[in-house]
Amino acid sequence: MVPSQQLLLRSGMMRQSSSGIYSILPYGQRILDKIEGIIDDELEKIGCQKLSLPNLLTAENWKKTGRWESTGQEMFKVKDRKGADFLLAPTHEEEVTTLIAKEIQSYRQLPIRVYQVGRKFRDELRARSGLLRGKEFLMKDLYTFDVSEEEAMKTYDEVVLAYRRIMQRLGVPYAVAEADTGNIGGTHSHEFHILSRVGEDSLLSCASCGYTSNEERAIGVIPTDPTKAATKFRNSEAVPKWIESLDVVPRSAVRINPKLKFGIMKTPSADDAQPEICTMVAVATSGDRDVNEIKVSKAIGKVEFVDSLEDLKPLLGDTKVDKLKLCVDQSLYPGQTSLRSKQVALQGNIPDDLKAMVRSRDANADLQVVYGDYHNCKPDDGCPHCFQLKDSMEPMQMTRAIEIGHTFMLGTKYSQPLDAVFAPASGTTPEPMQMGCYGLGITRLLASIIEASHDHKGIIWPEAVAPFRVVIVTSEDEGCINAAEDVHDVVQKALNAKSEVIIDDRTDTTLGFKMKDAELIGYPWMVVIGKGFMRTGQVEVQHRSTGEKWALEWDKIHPFFQERQL
Repeated sequence: MVPSQQLLLRSGMMRQSSSGIYSILPYGQRILDKIEGIIDDELEKIGCQKLSLPNLLTAENWKKTGRWESTGQEMFKVKDRKGADFLLAPTHEEEVTTLIAKEIQSYRQLPIRVYQVGRKFRDELRARSGLLRGKEFLMKDLYTFDVSEEEAMKTYDEVVLAYRRIMQRLGVPYAVAEADTGNIGGTHSHEFHILSRVGEDSLLSCASCGYTSNEERAIGVIPTDPTKAATKFRNSEAVPKWIESLDVVPRSAVRINPKLKFGIMKTPSADDAQPEICTMVAVATSGDRDVNEIKVSKAIGKVEFVDSLEDLKPLLGDTKVDKLKLCVDQSLYPGQTSLRSKQVALQGNIPDDLKAMVRSRDANADLQVVYGDYHNCKPDDGCPHCFQLKDSMEPMQMTRAIEIGHTFMLGTKYSQPLDAVFAPASGTTPEPMQMGCYGLGITRLLASIIEASHDHKGIIWPEAVAPFRVVIVTSEDEGCINAAEDVHDVVQKALNAKSEVIIDDRTDTTLGFKMKDAELIGYPWMVVIGKGFMRTGQVEVQHRSTGEKWALEWDKIHPFFQERQL
């Protein structure tokens, strides 16, 4: 179990219903409500309106956008008694686009910004880490509709600023990273992360200029001198002769024994009557670099990779290879940035190890060689912004983080197939709306805050989202119990907030047990009314995050907490 899962269970904030599915108990719900309140406040400031969309969705719109087939096995698909296809919503792009398409006809009705906080469902293969990766979760999703790309970009920037304000109010360390658009699609994307060593994401960032990117998308300048890992790497498989004969790996990289990853790419033929075109792809990188499959797919198209050349045969079956493509990674050309694609030809006959796979048996088979960035970046790679602007090799550092939000500039990816169009100010031809979508994981935020803010005693809640800001604990002495009621009223009035102070009035536990419970639950402030209060008239105030303690006379309690209003 990760710390957040342990602490939420120990503190009584959640209970497991089944694998990846949890019940949230009252204290946990109070925190979720506070997170949602902060989000509501910031989104209302930029003109967003709240609505509620259904969780059981028809498959019809998902088939129109192609995501019914492309989303994969994480989607919960169901049929009703009539045999119609439905799904439990993992996200709501299709649903909200169809809704807006029916309501909006003219540019005068735009822009539209609508959002909801609702349940999402994903059939995780290995549900784990409590609320960080479950099958059911609470999420805020915002959808925006604009008349032009320019207006949509302004909206995008406004929402990103609102997200930054939300993260600042939550009071935990966060980072904003450039990201890949993934299955959602679109042209522009950022991820919001809470920094934590248990995070599944790796961020590369530059301390000099602030550039931050997800490892999957990061672009780095490779140091000129090869690393020890590159020079010591020895390929477990011999580089095929047909690749060696191309002479595309630079002589300067002779010390870097390149490694190869193979795959198959299938693309539709220009003639619908002809079968799809099958291309064998080989990606060559230096020995210390891993192939970034996302970058390869972005550059040349979707490739299904295998572990070795031999594994291609069962993947191909009876299909023959029509084309050959070699992707040469820039890690084999450290320091160079202007490499171009070129067409070369295999010398002599088709090598024996390819004859069984390749359709053509001609002596000279054309092969496309494509140079580009196909590798995962690493710590100490140079920052691309600093290198471009001031020719400076500023090394990037890697941190672990938990993704809790994602923003996408969608363009017309959904509005076009779902006919979400409007009549423009000039002209009569309807135009598709320019869309954006923006998600924040609410239950994931709850767990991520704990991952970023806890110690050996328990949770340390930031004051903005704590279930209660102040807990009053007392000994079993009747005079202390009576005094707790008066202290409660004074502190609540000083904080100028409703329901932010609670008394631990349990009679079957000791004062010490209550104090340990308070530290486990993570109240920001604890007021201790022990037996010493009857003797001195002083209460002890403890601050959870710093461990500071104050002994306060009765008349000092109100001004002390009044100074600490949020």
